[in-house]
Amino acid sequence: MRQLKQQSLERYVDIDRRLSQGGGDSAGGTASNPPDSAQPQELAGEADAYRNAYSQVRSQQFNAAIVAFKQLLQDFPDGKYAANAHYWLGELYLVIVPPNLELSRREFSLLLDQYPDNTKAPDAMYKLGKVYFEKGNREKAREYMDRVISEFGSGNSSAVKLARDFLRQNY
Repeated sequence: MRQLKQQSLERYVDIDRRLSQGGGDSAGGTASNPPDSAQPQELAGEADAYRNAYSQVRSQQFNAAIVAFKQLLQDFPDGKYAANAHYWLGELYLVIVPPNLELSRREFSLLLDQYPDNTKAPDAMYKLGKVYFEKGNREKAREYMDRVISEFGSGNSSAVKLARDFLRQNY
């Protein structure tokens, strides 16, 4: 139980760090600064739904945020914020107590499968590696960390540095 609490605290600190970098969504824009224009067009009401869900994260209402992001995906499955919603769901499933590693894995995998060119892809790939590590699959975890470095190493993604640090500390 103590270990679960510590892991939850570490996840919360990570989510808090991401929120405070650039006001929120470090790799894809905030609710007031939407993701890049290469994504689908914003649909009517979508930005408000995203802001509502995101405000739940900022106020640490993680279960309410999960509900709000799931509703966003139901209402706007192909919307401009769909990739970000999958990302935040993946993060949130890691922060709730107890964490739901399988649902987190599913959300990060959906983001990578459906939005491989999204600015959240490096972060999702890194998080997917961490999820596999926590599930005890060190080989799969290393594979994802190596992919982060090889696929995104030429850019300025913070996920690359995190993946390198993770590999250095755990392998």
